[in-house]
Amino acid sequence: MDLLQIALIFLILLLSILLSVLGIQVFFILKDLKRSLDKFELLLSNAQDVAEDVGKPLRAAADITETVETGVKAVKKTAQSKPVKRLLFKRR
Repeated sequence: MDLLQIALIFLILLLSILLSVLGIQVFFILKDLKRSLDKFELLLSNAQDVAEDVGKPLRAAADITETVETGVKAVKKTAQSKPVKRLLFKRR
């Protein structure tokens, strides 16, 4: 074997080792990325639950306010209507 073949074999082995290490590092990076995305998804899920829990009392307060407003309007209409003439009078 002459010097050129030995150098090529050495370079091929060196590149193979480097590419194997690079592949392993990419695998670990993707594994960490998946773990981070899972944590982020859990955080978003918790944030959505908190937003829903805050929204429920606000919706209930809005419903109560709407009901009270409707009642006030009904009372105003009743108070503004003309008095009804009585056909039967109470004896004293």
